[in-house]
Amino acid sequence: MTILFRLFPSYGVRNLQAIIVNYFTCFTVGSLLYGEPTMNLDSFQKTWFPYAAFLSLTFILFFNVNAYTIQKVGMIITSVFQKLSLVAPVILGLAIFHEEGTALKYLAIVLTLIAIVLINYTSSKDTEMLAVMKKYWYWPLLVFFGSGLIEMVLFYAQESGKVQDAGLAFTSNLFLMAGCWGILFLLVTRKFNFTSRDFLGGVAIGIPNFFTIYLIMKGLADGWEGSVLFPLNNVGVIFFTALVGLFLFKERLNGWNKAGLLLAILAVMLISR
Repeated sequence: MTILFRLFPSYGVRNLQAIIVNYFTCFTVGSLLYGEPTMNLDSFQKTWFPYAAFLSLTFILFFNVNAYTIQKVGMIITSVFQKLSLVAPVILGLAIFHEEGTALKYLAIVLTLIAIVLINYTSSKDTEMLAVMKKYWYWPLLVFFGSGLIEMVLFYAQESGKVQDAGLAFTSNLFLMAGCWGILFLLVTRKFNFTSRDFLGGVAIGIPNFFTIYLIMKGLADGWEGSVLFPLNNVGVIFFTALVGLFLFKERLNGWNKAGLLLAILAVMLISR
C-alpha cells in the first residue's frame, strides 16, 4: 500500500477518493469471504460494534495522514514511523494481557524510541531534505500516533473477547463505516466526484489493506502473542519498503537515517525473541 500511495500523484489519483473506494473494496472482500454481507441490524448489538465505529473514524483520518506523509516526506521514513508504532500493542500485551516480558523486549522498546529520533534526523548538508523535514516534521509523528492507536484498539478488541470469527465481520464493518465517513465528508465539502483512476487506485490498495488487518486479527485469534506478532509483521514491511524506496524511487538516507533503520530492525528482532 505504501508503494501505491507513493505512485498516486504520478497517475493523478486523489488520496481521499481512492481511500474511500478502498474501504468499500475491503467491505466487499470481507463479505465475500463471510458468505453474505456482514452489516445487518444485528451488527449494532454486537460487543465489537463500538470498537468498529471508533476505528472507522480513526481509519479514515489517519489513512489520509499516512498517504499525505508518504508523498511529502518520503516512503521510507513514513513506513518506519508507522511500523515503530508496534511499541503500543507490545506494551498493551505486556501490561494488560500479561504476555511474557523479558529484558530483551523492554530493551527493544527503548531502542525503538532512539530509532525514531535517528530516522528523523536530517543532516544540515542535505538542504533539500532538511527543508522538507522542517516543513513537515510533525506528519511522521502523527503517523506514529495514529498507527499505534489503531493497533492497540485492534489488539484489545480481539484479546478481550469482543470479536468472534477471527474478526471477519468486525473488520469488514469497520471498513464499511470508514467508507461512509469519507462519503459524508465529500458530501459536506461538495467534492463528491470520482474518476476511473481514483476507483482503480482504491481497488488496488483495498485488497491488500483488508488482508493486512484481517490476518493480524486471525493471527491473534489463533494464539499469537501481540508482542511477537506485531514486530514480526512490521519488520518485514520495513525491509521491503526500504528496498523499494532506495532502488525504485531513489529516496536518500543519510548515515543517521541508516543507523536508525538498522536500530529499528534490531529492536523488532529483539521483541520477537
